[in-house]
Amino acid sequence: MEPTRDITMDAPEIERILSYEAGPEVEEFANALDDCLAPPLEPADRRERILDLPRRYYESALRRLAQVRPRMVRDGAQDDVDMDADEVDAATSNPASAELIKRLEREAQTWDLLRRLLPLRYSSSDANQMDFDQSTKTPRKDLLRDFLATDPSARERQAVIQWLQTNAASGPDIDELARELQQNADRGDIIAHGWLHTRSSIKLRKSVTAWPHLLDRQSPAVATSFLNADGSPLVTQLDPDAATRQGRKLEPQDEYFERAIWLGCFEHLRRGSNLETIREWCQERTEMWRAISTSAVLLSTDDNQQLPITNPASLALWRRMCFSLARSGGCDDYERAVYGVLSGDIASVEKVALTWDDFLFANYNALLRTQLDTYVLGLCPASVAAGMTQSFPSFDAVQYHGDPETVDKRLIRSLESNPQIRDEAHEPSKALQASLISKEIGNYLYEQGLVISSSADHHESKLYRSEPNGLDLNKDRFFQTTQHYGLRIVAHVYLLITLLDKLSSRDDSLAPLSSPPDCRRSQENLIAGYAHYLRLAQLQELIPLYCSILEEPRSYEVLSYNLIPEKDTKQRLMQLRLIKKAGIDVFKFVKTQAWLMYDDLGPPKSTFPAKESFSIIAPGPPTSRRGRPIKPDFFGEDETQIEATHENLIRSIEWLLLVQETWPNVFSMGTKVYKYFLRNLHLNAARQLMRRVSFADVLQAATEDDSAEAGWFEDTPEFWAKHLDRRGILDVTPDQVASDARKFRELEALVRALDSLETVASFSELTNDRESVKSREFWASIGEEVKNSKEMMQPLLNNWLLVGIEEGDEELRDLRKAYLPETILAYISSLHFAGTGLSRDNLLECMELAAIIAERSSDLSTSFMDAGRMKELVEAFAAVSKALAISTGEKRATGASSKKLREMGWSRDLWSVKH
Repeated sequence: MEPTRDITMDAPEIERILSYEAGPEVEEFANALDDCLAPPLEPADRRERILDLPRRYYESALRRLAQVRPRMVRDGAQDDVDMDADEVDAATSNPASAELIKRLEREAQTWDLLRRLLPLRYSSSDANQMDFDQSTKTPRKDLLRDFLATDPSARERQAVIQWLQTNAASGPDIDELARELQQNADRGDIIAHGWLHTRSSIKLRKSVTAWPHLLDRQSPAVATSFLNADGSPLVTQLDPDAATRQGRKLEPQDEYFERAIWLGCFEHLRRGSNLETIREWCQERTEMWRAISTSAVLLSTDDNQQLPITNPASLALWRRMCFSLARSGGCDDYERAVYGVLSGDIASVEKVALTWDDFLFANYNALLRTQLDTYVLGLCPASVAAGMTQSFPSFDAVQYHGDPETVDKRLIRSLESNPQIRDEAHEPSKALQASLISKEIGNYLYEQGLVISSSADHHESKLYRSEPNGLDLNKDRFFQTTQHYGLRIVAHVYLLITLLDKLSSRDDSLAPLSSPPDCRRSQENLIAGYAHYLRLAQLQELIPLYCSILEEPRSYEVLSYNLIPEKDTKQRLMQLRLIKKAGIDVFKFVKTQAWLMYDDLGPPKSTFPAKESFSIIAPGPPTSRRGRPIKPDFFGEDETQIEATHENLIRSIEWLLLVQETWPNVFSMGTKVYKYFLRNLHLNAARQLMRRVSFADVLQAATEDDSAEAGWFEDTPEFWAKHLDRRGILDVTPDQVASDARKFRELEALVRALDSLETVASFSELTNDRESVKSREFWASIGEEVKNSKEMMQPLLNNWLLVGIEEGDEELRDLRKAYLPETILAYISSLHFAGTGLSRDNLLECMELAAIIAERSSDLSTSFMDAGRMKELVEAFAAVSKALAISTGEKRATGASSKKLREMGWSRDLWSVKH
């Protein structure tokens, strides 16, 4: 009575799966990674492909961003009327959409930063040498390029600055930022022609006084009488320097206009606009002199823009003049910030900074311009350089920040402690970007891995196998396990750097010797967690690809725990093909998986519950009618319910059976599992193992290529040696396989016998139902099951487990002592029930069993004596004898005595009592 298998996932697991979503980017990322790992490539080609991954991920993020963000006018080439007002309102009023847009922007920024930094940090030595040779042999035409070729730290700072400029360029349009100031300027849509209101006031004064010359020459009293609308002294001239030179004000409307112009200039510098863009913007406003002011050393995102080498001394002097204006000139913070950017000042730029990016830009711009200034002074004659540094001050950001080796780390720490941007600095994406810039990515990924593992529930704890380390982490800085997009990002950051480290043959940049002992394992938790996410998102086919990044044995661990839930054989075979394709050893995987699942049972215990608790027959003396009835459902009421660890253990044996070369391990591991289940009375689990991984299945796997032997078996080492040789299996001896196979088969036989006896007990229970008793089919089913139980019991009646015990396996001795007497007594009970309910032949067979046990050569009587249960055995046979004596004949289908019984010398009539 074998039910269909129905081992299903528990409800919480189903709910968690339904809550996981995977967009197309998940497969996009995996496909891009596969392009780097799958083909056989030269190291240089593989490095090139890996370095190209951030670009592909960056473009993927931009595509997703374009799909969710309304089309915004960035370049002014389109009219505002082209925008869908409803679309913009929906995006700004829907918090979910706004948060998604912000999240995608941060992701795009992260990949953009990586695509800029990684080529610099992992460029080949040949490429570095080529760049150096090119810079020394070719005529010097571009001062900035020559400078960058000599200083790796400067190249990296330029990359960060360009990244910050690109981030800023994705913000609102510059005209939009200045819109409020433009409105306060009270000039409508006029953006050109300078200070309109101040010019009108000067013209009016001249007209009223009929004075054709400069107003400040009219009379000394003009200084006190010529005021603007706010009552402040008004400038008398209209040149750009007038307000600073005269110490006077503009009309209030023109001050707004002036501030809007300087805001625009600052934004262009902040966004890395090239000179042509700035020139066009200023020309529209008839303010070309401002574009000229910025043109000497413009650090833009345009890599093709050159800085011709003309007069290095003039460049050094220009920087110092800009610094003077940043510190003591100008009428507006944005005007001073513009000159602060050009001179490499920090204070004036930080005064208008609003975000983490702005503050980092102020400091990195200052560091790079200080380095460039040092290079420029080196090109000047020594006397000129000395005179300039003594006469004109400049800001030395390198000296200001201190030790060059740790400046990046200390700068990031200072930004994190800045109350103005502290919350932003602790946002996970920004913290990740900061760790990349400061070269602390290894520690960040380590702590991120700790956060992932510490948040794991009981379903996932085995996947990480991490112990709490007591670190007090600010979890706001890290992605949580529910933020699947963040897990995808940090996992791919980890694998990018790991792959590049392997190709570069350099020291482990993520886990150097100074790292905590569990650093690497914690970082690998990111891949483990991402693989877990892929499983719950129903993308199991991607898991082997990511596990191939991990080192052994972690790769096998992550594979094992993420693939063990798979129940479909076809899917398992597909996974094995993918594992092999990913370069992972399939044999090691299935073996490791089985051991991991076995280890999850916990440390071995000295207790042996089956010794005291295995009892499947009712207490009390046997009766002549029923003997001692077998307890119904002694396996358990619901045969599909077994513990998760037991289910995983059985599944691991099923995985072992799928690999042709690991069938010997099915015997060895299956034997250990049977012992554990039987020792601890996990009978339901043992039955599941018996049904799902039978000895016949393993035998078929071993003899698959020889159909003639598939149904034939010989319990000899020579039989197994032939099949080991055929598969080329060398890690186990034929003697060991023979021993493991024998134990596996004999323990399976016990479970089969118990399963059959439980079914007979269930039928016996049903005989109390009058309707069932009347059914011919009911008694026919009982007859079939009794016949089956007789067959199942035969292995237990002849030296069961004795060979293994003689080989020194003490656990088998304990199992034999615990199970054999009780099982035989239950078998006697089943024959007793069948004899009184079906046919007296069953009672005769029971007496034959008594004769077998009584033989001198029988091993069964010894078992009963060792267990102290000989009295129970005698009483059971006595009850059968009594039932046979008082039985009047056939209870069911009558006929002649069976041929087998006659051959053994038994006859029903011999035991009949005549009245």
